[in-house]
Amino acid sequence: MNIFTIDVPLCKDFGRILKKMNKKVTFLEDPLNQSHLFKDSTDLMKSLFILPLNISKDSWQQTSLFALAESHEIPILFLYKRALGMEHPLALPEKTYYDTMAVPADSVEVRIKLKSLKNIGMQLFSAKMKGQQLEKMHQKTARSLRIAKGIQLSSLPLSINNEDIEVKGLFQPSSELSGDLFYWTEVDDRIYGFIMIDVFGKGIHTALINMSIRTLIPDLIKRVKDPIFITEELDKHMRDLFQGVNRENKNHARITAFIAYVNTKDRLIEYVNYGLPSAFLYSPRTNQVLNLNEGASPRVLIPEMPIKKMAFHYEAGSRFIIYTDGLSKTPTPSAIDRSDSIQREFIENVHLDTNDLLQELLASRMRHSVINDDICIIAGTLF
Repeated sequence: MNIFTIDVPLCKDFGRILKKMNKKVTFLEDPLNQSHLFKDSTDLMKSLFILPLNISKDSWQQTSLFALAESHEIPILFLYKRALGMEHPLALPEKTYYDTMAVPADSVEVRIKLKSLKNIGMQLFSAKMKGQQLEKMHQKTARSLRIAKGIQLSSLPLSINNEDIEVKGLFQPSSELSGDLFYWTEVDDRIYGFIMIDVFGKGIHTALINMSIRTLIPDLIKRVKDPIFITEELDKHMRDLFQGVNRENKNHARITAFIAYVNTKDRLIEYVNYGLPSAFLYSPRTNQVLNLNEGASPRVLIPEMPIKKMAFHYEAGSRFIIYTDGLSKTPTPSAIDRSDSIQREFIENVHLDTNDLLQELLASRMRHSVINDDICIIAGTLF
């Protein structure tokens, strides 16, 4: 054990006892400038500081050694002489372990005390090293999550605004990574495909599923061009992903989705709502809102339920929103379904431009309660 102290009578006398016990004692004349002696990690683990219990504020050596012990979390053994009416110490450590010892002391008592402090010093060092390792791991994980978030954000589709259609999206993860995603593209001349997916659960696994599906979507939505077949392909993809997963975790093999094709030449919409909250389409001529909620529940919940596709014509100037349940559902214990409120807010704000409409829908959700789920919203106008 490396023992450090200063040249004051109380510590000097104790140092002589230690040297008789063949203990190495280093007297520091300028603790701040000699701190290199115990900066090495292996030295820290075996170091001990000895100081008078009643540290003098006028002694820069004592205050410096006290401060170094706190900053490096090196244990301190405080010495004091038994006396009547002893003064209370001016300061005691808050960051490191300390113990006290009355002097003079016999060698047996000193050995027991030193052994105890040595063990504590090693435990403190071990805990500190583990803490530093955890912090490095945390920083590494945080950096990886930032990169992954950047990848997710870069995979979002660009807004569309032309003579046929305007569409924009809002992506609001509840944490660094999201299990929700949306995508749209022109699949043919004046025909547009839309898809929104909500992956069941929270955590890194939802982000992995998200990106797995995201790589599948561009080809799928252009090649298949049918909401029912796309739903079935997504369902099969989820089963394949979880094929080797144990039964308990297969409960997470679930997605909800909204798939639609908009033919702007014929003003025709075909869609399947596969368990997402109802999307809404506002018709300006009738001032009515159509609920787009027909489709099916996820097969993992009701395996035998057939998937139903809906088709209808829309009028020029119609506006729409599609969203995941992070916008409509609130945290427990209240667990309120806000679908009716969203429909009302959509009607009240349907005159806003699309960006403002998206922000108002999100702001309303934020005003209601804490957001603990990913939120995706698509909004737009059909001309």
